[in-house]
Amino acid sequence: MQIRTILVALDGSAPSGRALAMAEELAAAYSARVVLTTVMERQVLLGGEFTTLHEPSSDAQALVRKGLEERARALSTRGCRAEVCVAIGEPCATLLELAGRYEATMIVSGRSGKGAVARLVMGSVTTSLLHRSTIPILVVP
Repeated sequence: MQIRTILVALDGSAPSGRALAMAEELAAAYSARVVLTTVMERQVLLGGEFTTLHEPSSDAQALVRKGLEERARALSTRGCRAEVCVAIGEPCATLLELAGRYEATMIVSGRSGKGAVARLVMGSVTTSLLHRSTIPILVVP
């Protein structure tokens, strides 16, 4: 298997931090590029009879982008080709779309950024990726 591009799903959790470290090791071993991404979900606002979806604020998006860019710069100083992508949407579907757009040959994700109750109610992005992806997924605990 030739690993050329690794899409790394980051959500700020400890497992996603370990996923980034693993992706860096793989990138070094295979001379692959790394695409660091965070998918921001639209906010559901309930108001009377209406439910609306709102995009994350531009400030929130800029803050997320800044964090990803800092990580990308750190990887670059260690010789890793890295770029960033902040996306908005449903996490699993958006990560799979990004994998296609960047021609990723692997997705690296942390086990879960949610607690047990949240996972039970909302599901796990990682579990959804495992069921829906057509490319290899590396899940880091």
